[in-house]
Amino acid sequence: MTRLFTLLLIFVTPIVAMAQGSVCSEQTIRDAVQNHTMKSADDSFFWSGAFDKPLIGKAEHEEAAKKAEVDAPRKNQVGAQHPQRIVVSKSGEMAYEYGTGELSFDDQKTGKHVAFQTGYLRVWKSVDGQCKVAATMMRPIESTMKSN
Repeated sequence: MTRLFTLLLIFVTPIVAMAQGSVCSEQTIRDAVQNHTMKSADDSFFWSGAFDKPLIGKAEHEEAAKKAEVDAPRKNQVGAQHPQRIVVSKSGEMAYEYGTGELSFDDQKTGKHVAFQTGYLRVWKSVDGQCKVAATMMRPIESTMKSN
């Protein structure tokens, strides 16, 4: 009887774990991007054209964003991102996504309206049962920069 229970435990546990489903899925990621509900991991990596160096950790990113709001204030900021490809690991623990986007805003210091397209690469990972952003690299596409 003990052997039967042990065998059952050995074979059923992996099946139950697989039945719970993937944390990161293509649809989960598409929904988070479209609805602007992406959450970052505490140790996330972020680098964009707005900062001169990569920001490591959610706290550093939040601090740099607050500083940027003071140093280069913006009004009427509108942005969108369009995933072109999302690849999820078989386990659903990690994924990557790349795509393009647009960003526009009014620069309060110069009074000019700025608009451009972006290209990005983002890595996702499972953290505490949620699919969170582990790394983002985003750059403006220089040939699309408009300022008037």
